[in-house]
Amino acid sequence: MKNVRITAIRQIVYRDLMAKYENPIEHTCSIKEGQSWIAINGQCPEGLCSSAWDTMRPFVESLARGKGNFFDGWMKNPMSALISCNDGFRPFSFYLEVIEELQPSLAAPQRPANKGDLRVQRLVRTLGNVSMPRRELMDRLGLKQGSRRVFIYNYFKPAVELGYVKLLMGHIPNVPEQAYRLTKKGIDFFNELSAKD
Repeated sequence: MKNVRITAIRQIVYRDLMAKYENPIEHTCSIKEGQSWIAINGQCPEGLCSSAWDTMRPFVESLARGKGNFFDGWMKNPMSALISCNDGFRPFSFYLEVIEELQPSLAAPQRPANKGDLRVQRLVRTLGNVSMPRRELMDRLGLKQGSRRVFIYNYFKPAVELGYVKLLMGHIPNVPEQAYRLTKKGIDFFNELSAKD
């Protein structure tokens, strides 16, 4: 069985439809753009919305079994799919892709993101006020290109969880033009760190 990464790409909110048809509700979707999960053995990852899982489950299970190329060439990457959840008022689009085998320690849930984490601070300081492709960013962080999983799980993912970093082209995760940049919150943290220097 192959591992499948599920990345929350973009959410569309139809406020006119909500005003016309939906009863007011206190809590809706807590998913954030850039958030990701790893489906191991085709199983629903912990923390993923169960409603979204119901929609994407057949595609994740097929990818986990090595069966891709949905609808005869739909996706540029045949071992991927772009699926939206079934919320008609605020649907979220998810990018599903087969990834390399993960070491157990990397597949397991990581410790909670912390702004005091020196790796998060290094990432924020390195990005500053510019956008940067992954290879260049990893080079500046002193990481070998073969250490992509270390970068994702120990630098990028915690920074995303804290709301500091986002993908420049969030709707297309794996393209040569993809780059990383700080959010407004990330720039505020960068300025806070710079003031301490």
